[in-house]
Amino acid sequence: MPFPRPTILGLGSPWRTAGRPPGMPPRPAVPHPAPAPQPRPAAVPVVTMRFPMSAVDKLIKEALAEDVGDGDLTTESLFPGKVKARGKLIANEEGVLAGLPIFKRVFELVDKSISFEPRATDGMALAGGQLVARVSGPAVSVLRAERTALNFLQHLSGIASQTAKFANAVKGTKTRILDTRRTTPGLRFLEKYAVEVGGGVSLHKGLSDRLVVTESHLALSEGVPNIVRQLRKAHQGKRIELTVTNMQELDQALTAKVNVLLLENFPPGQVRQAIALVQGRAKVEVTGKVGLDNARAYALAGVDYISVSQLTQSVKAFDFSFRVAR
Repeated sequence: MPFPRPTILGLGSPWRTAGRPPGMPPRPAVPHPAPAPQPRPAAVPVVTMRFPMSAVDKLIKEALAEDVGDGDLTTESLFPGKVKARGKLIANEEGVLAGLPIFKRVFELVDKSISFEPRATDGMALAGGQLVARVSGPAVSVLRAERTALNFLQHLSGIASQTAKFANAVKGTKTRILDTRRTTPGLRFLEKYAVEVGGGVSLHKGLSDRLVVTESHLALSEGVPNIVRQLRKAHQGKRIELTVTNMQELDQALTAKVNVLLLENFPPGQVRQAIALVQGRAKVEVTGKVGLDNARAYALAGVDYISVSQLTQSVKAFDFSFRVAR
């Protein structure tokens, strides 16, 4: 007589023993593998803020004046006196933290009596739901500072997180991710700091620190040889970086012995041809039309740098919550 067919209580549950021969142990639970964890951005070494805090204070004060104006009418009406507030800064997604010292400084400038307890540091990989910091102090002061503090932190952490994605895309190659001059007016030094926190490289601070020939310079000049000659005469010994848009300009730039070639809008296949032609005579940077979907293809083609405007120009703000309670 066949055994009665056992029934299943649920996924991962043991079989029922009713109807099984005496003395036989219940069947073991069927193991179900846990879902694979989603990769988190790798934390990067701590990056030192190489700018004076006075420059940060100036920005913060301007932002507070813009937001608060003559006062927070609602909060001052609802919570006069000594009502206290406690706030928790929570990460709502995975990414890389950047700008926590700026976040803290906003609260300090609003009210020195506000206490701040960090639970993370810039460059740390964040998980969704992670506690990043605690704040406590007079409710009027905490609520006056929170929006401005969050605006800085969400923007800078968004930049660091986006940069980390590009840095991870080219991991294992010699290629480094660069930012560009396409930054928010007035915030360039903070945005470039966030790029470095995310694992990128910030070389171009402004027009005065490098000789970079753009497509616009080419359009207004009399060819690559003449441009290089003029620049060498004006700035002896200074490195020249030149944008090329086709293989003819590339050949001219190599003949002129420029130091860095910026390949503008070259597809990966053409970049490989260019690398074969360069043969190490100049550093090679790719710029234009680079995204997460093709960054690794450019890196594998052998370029030294990839400059990415979307690190700062169109980045999505990182999702934080600031939850308050008495």
